[in-house]
Amino acid sequence: MKKLITLLFITVLISNTTKAQESHVFADYSMLEVEFYENGEGELKSKNITSYVMGISSIVNLSERMDLIGTAGISKGFDYTFISSNLSLELTSNFNLSLGGGLYNIADKIWVTNGLDGEQPSSLDFGLNFGLACQLSETLGVSVRYNIIEPKEDYENGSMSINGLAFGIILK
Repeated sequence: MKKLITLLFITVLISNTTKAQESHVFADYSMLEVEFYENGEGELKSKNITSYVMGISSIVNLSERMDLIGTAGISKGFDYTFISSNLSLELTSNFNLSLGGGLYNIADKIWVTNGLDGEQPSSLDFGLNFGLACQLSETLGVSVRYNIIEPKEDYENGSMSINGLAFGIILK
């Protein structure tokens, strides 16, 4: 509950300071492939996890066909919070293509980091996403997005990964 209140406070603060021209709430159903080391050691395990994401987005129009979208959200099922920024290109009056990146704070109990190459372990990761959104009416839209929160890297160094597909509903 504390995370949700903090997230909503930050989002309201950000949306007021950026002079957003539009805001909306979204909910996603994510299917993630998570590769991790149990308790931070042993053999690499792969697990498919369902996660539910809720968040809020603020949109700033950059041009007639391009928007900047700032998003903050929280996930349950595989626990993480995030803030991201996306560029959205209007393909038609109802379809948008987006590409962006963000900062993810992973708090799930299976995600135990050791740190690579002598670095300190961290639960913060930079991730990328791209997707397509369709506006069905003035107040309702749907989206599909592919998230690369932690890409697959060199397994010999103990790297873990999180990737997945998300299907969502957008409410304006």
